[in-house]
Amino acid sequence: MKTFVRLIRRYVLLAVGLSLLLIMLALALIVWLGVRFGLVWQEQFSYSYIEVADHLQQDNDGQLVFTERDAEYWLQGYEWAMVLDDDGQVIWQYQLPKELEREYTAPEIAAFSRWYLEDYPVFCQVRDYGLLVLGTPKNSLWKYNFWTYPDLIEWVLYRGTTLMAGVLMLILALCLLFSWRGAKSLGVVSDGLDALAEGRTVQLTAQGFAGELAEKLNQTSAQIQRRNEIIQRRDNARTQWIAGVSHDIRTPLSLILGWAEQLRLDSALPEGARRKAGGIQEQSEKIRALVEDLNLTSKLQYGAQPLRCEPVHVGRLLRKLVVDFCNGPLADQCQVELKVQPSAETLELQADTALLARAFENILGNSVRHNPGPVCCTVTAEVQNKQLQVTLTDDGAGYPPAVLAVLRGEAAGDNAPHILGLHVVEQILQAHGGCATFRQNSPHGCKVLLVLPLSQ
Repeated sequence: MKTFVRLIRRYVLLAVGLSLLLIMLALALIVWLGVRFGLVWQEQFSYSYIEVADHLQQDNDGQLVFTERDAEYWLQGYEWAMVLDDDGQVIWQYQLPKELEREYTAPEIAAFSRWYLEDYPVFCQVRDYGLLVLGTPKNSLWKYNFWTYPDLIEWVLYRGTTLMAGVLMLILALCLLFSWRGAKSLGVVSDGLDALAEGRTVQLTAQGFAGELAEKLNQTSAQIQRRNEIIQRRDNARTQWIAGVSHDIRTPLSLILGWAEQLRLDSALPEGARRKAGGIQEQSEKIRALVEDLNLTSKLQYGAQPLRCEPVHVGRLLRKLVVDFCNGPLADQCQVELKVQPSAETLELQADTALLARAFENILGNSVRHNPGPVCCTVTAEVQNKQLQVTLTDDGAGYPPAVLAVLRGEAAGDNAPHILGLHVVEQILQAHGGCATFRQNSPHGCKVLLVLPLSQ
């Protein structure tokens, strides 16, 4: 969740950077517009009104004429021009409109010299020969006079850069402050999400930038806690029910097994009756094994089965497990061969021998029960990658494809095979920190690979 906080921080910093970039672009745009309109002014007017006033001279006869060039050359871009004497009389003109050919009073001159003359934007220059008035086309210029104190102009010119830098620094500081506060608030939410992912209860303070998000997280945590409590009660009830049923079945099943064995060994009964009694005994043994597997898988799934690990030598343990199976009721239908590599013979392993015996019994028993004739089983132990690898193979018919599909975690479908015994093997190996892999043997038969970590 730290990535989420870093993402928000980068987003805020990017926003600050973009804001600064936009400010710089705005300033550049203002400068560009100033230069651009300066070029437009130069294109519209060949000469400024000051230059025009300087080149308009009074000759020896008292006439006003332009030096070097004619009036059309110097007044290019201007609408009209005139010169007023001290009495407001027009003493010289160029393309002056008829309505402007009149005498002007001092207030009128003061007014139009600042702004407009009959909606014509004008520029005025005072020379020895009089007041030069240059008129531009209507609606071509906007003129407005303003005033301020010189100290203010000087302060803006000399302190404006510092002021702008200070404003930008203030904006940056505020953005960083809000970013830090937002990141801190999101950090609390991030820690809550980490705690929620670890299965812990979350109760965050719903304040600040991420207050609403924290409140939603608290509600989610409360819902998960309630659901976990419901699931825990259901799992406990299921475990207790399976344990109770297993206990209730054990006593009558023991009686059935005892009576079936007595009938099978009673020589007074006909041969057919004794075979039926043997069948009853065999099927009862399967029921007892199924009940034990059901009880064991429930305990392993919900952590109710204590793991009593103790240090054992690999060679000695494997020989004991093989001997125990060979002394069992299924030994007449199979042959078991044990091969322990020298590298694994004296290694020490932390294991629950009772659970591993159950795993061996399920694997070898599965090979015997699911093949019509006697099978040959091989148990091989070796050390690879600092792990004990025990391989159990047989030369039977192999696993049905549906069984392997279920063991690989694929969808079982409607006619799912019953693999409770093999599932118990997986759980026992997982409880020891290892794993079990089921596949076909080559050229035929089953192959189970058990991987167990070795003691350090």
